Amino acid sequence: MEPFSFLPPEMPHYWQAALIILFSFVGSAITAAFSIGGGLLLIAIISFLVPAGAVIPVHGAIMIGSNAGRASLLFRYIDWRIIGWFTAGALLGALFGSRVVAVLPAWAFRLSIAGFILFTQWGPKLKAIGLGPRAYVVSGAISTFLTLFVGASGPFMTTVISKAHHLARQGLIATTGACMTLQHGLKVVVFAAAGFFYAPWLPLIVAALVSGFFGTLLGTRLLGHLPEHVFRRVLKWLLTGIAVYLIILVLINNIAG
Repeated sequence: MEPFSFLPPEMPHYWQAALIILFSFVGSAITAAFSIGGGLLLIAIISFLVPAGAVIPVHGAIMIGSNAGRASLLFRYIDWRIIGWFTAGALLGALFGSRVVAVLPAWAFRLSIAGFILFTQWGPKLKAIGLGPRAYVVSGAISTFLTLFVGASGPFMTTVISKAHHLARQGLIATTGACMTLQHGLKVVVFAAAGFFYAPWLPLIVAALVSGFFGTLLGTRLLGHLPEHVFRRVLKWLLTGIAVYLIILVLINNIAG
């Protein structure tokens, strides 16, 4: 049996799977420790390792495990009132987003990811919509709609929930993790309904889920003990480089086509 023979036909090289599994671990550790950054890093890596049309659905399936692991490890810190209002908005966002997903070309997803990464790293800081039930419903709808096209809307939700000053850092990470678990679950359902066939990708997704859980364990242990300013600087330039590469890739493919 060939190494990594469980890979789908669209991704024939074992090193591609190895990188995705590795960065699932790294991304989960980063998000568990800092509440932000891991999802963006993972989708940026996946974006140039798998076909464009598979990037967001595969990333979403992997992120379910990463976020669910984080939420379960910090379960007692979750604010369930926020989760309830977020769920109502998320269902609305998934409903409207599902009507758009089916008609977008594959290259548009890759370009959306690159643009979103550059905005989160170099654009103006996102301001929270406010506090209270209305804010959580609206943010749930907007972020769930966004995640269908840019994959990782964690920075948006973290910004919103961080304004709930009664939440300590553990509460912020736990509540955001629970919100994102629900959101990525809805995304998987939307893409399956739109025709994406998950079966060939399941072995890779499961392997990435397992490595992501161990990354979450590591990140949770490191929570509060890492120099955040160093992490932010390195991540900013790494993500920027990947985003620029994705834009160039789209341009080359469309010019060649």
